Amino acid sequence: MTLVRNRLQRLNGNRLIGLLALMVFFNSCAVLKPKQPVKPAPPVDKPVEPEPPKKEEVKPVEAKVNSVVLLLPFQLDRITGQPTRADVKRSEVPLDFYQGFKIAMDNLTQRGHNFKLTVLDSRDNEFRTSQLAGTAEVQSADLIVGPIFPKEIPAFARAGKLSYSLQVSPLAASKPTQFNIPNLVSLIAPIDLHSSGVAEYIEKEMKSDDNIILINKQDEDSFGFLRPLKTILTEHNIYFSEVDNVDDVATKVSSTGRNFIIVGTTNKFAVNSTLSRLVEIQNELGIKIELFGHPNWIKGSYDSFNLQVLRTKITTSYYVNSTKSNVRDFERKYKEEFKMEPSEYSYKGFDTGYFFGYMLGKYGPDYPEHLISEEYNGLQTNYHFEKNAQWGYVNTFIRILQFDGSQYFPVK
Repeated sequence: MTLVRNRLQRLNGNRLIGLLALMVFFNSCAVLKPKQPVKPAPPVDKPVEPEPPKKEEVKPVEAKVNSVVLLLPFQLDRITGQPTRADVKRSEVPLDFYQGFKIAMDNLTQRGHNFKLTVLDSRDNEFRTSQLAGTAEVQSADLIVGPIFPKEIPAFARAGKLSYSLQVSPLAASKPTQFNIPNLVSLIAPIDLHSSGVAEYIEKEMKSDDNIILINKQDEDSFGFLRPLKTILTEHNIYFSEVDNVDDVATKVSSTGRNFIIVGTTNKFAVNSTLSRLVEIQNELGIKIELFGHPNWIKGSYDSFNLQVLRTKITTSYYVNSTKSNVRDFERKYKEEFKMEPSEYSYKGFDTGYFFGYMLGKYGPDYPEHLISEEYNGLQTNYHFEKNAQWGYVNTFIRILQFDGSQYFPVK
């Protein structure tokens, strides 16, 4: 069974309408302003003084309009006539992100903020992205969100040579050290932070008779996930064993304490065979196993019974709790406006737009100076940033989920 949360099927017709609307209005800028300015209430601790006689009509000073540029790979240049199913599919991720982002901007304008939103099509093309980086819209922007693909991110930064405005990377899970861009903001925690999250959780939970065993299948995913984990455990003087064959686990386990077993691979056959053998070992030896899997297990289809038996946990930076009032409110607005259920990228678009729009509204162009001091609890993640002079800002938030037999839920 698929372990991601089931949602209502999205309608291709509604996506087609959204894509057509985007094609019509694409190259225009939208100035988003509140419909009715909010007049502040008079202070309650002072009497209200009579207004002086009006000699002439004085126009109120309009709040600054913050310039926001959104670069997404719609690839509209590949549409030669009426959009096809392939065109709609190709634009699905950027369209969902844009729609969530737009709702965030609308919410902020209702609270009195002003934005000029410019949407640019990066076309999933490095040369095109470099061209856009030098445009007046980009060079004068207070905030730039995108591009979203790893290959476009350094191309844009090299061509743009932005001195102050931040370049927000909303979807790439790449390590910031891969780019070394000082004004880059990485919203998705890279894999080494997931490893750190596992190590931190185990260190807090671990008792003297507990045991840690790493199962390393020597593939790319195991290397990326387990290598930083081993470094952290070693630095914290936490003993662990490492095997490449699940049968060897039986010789390393603790018979009295818990056995924290971490598996790094995402290969479906390797994972399911490992799960089956671990359950057998647990039953044969009468031991306690708590399994940690790779973060991408949430996207895979593995043996749900064995996952539950092994009390399987994973790390993630994305989780939507539909019982929360702000999530329900967003889902209602999204379905009302776009006639479809929001996707993962819709939630991510909203959180990106709302947090950075809020920061712009609160601090103006100086918002980068306050990024590491502000925290945000969003629809699908939280933002807690750390800054490095070489590779910019990174969101360090990680959540631990445990499988309950049908879905992953946050560990309390």
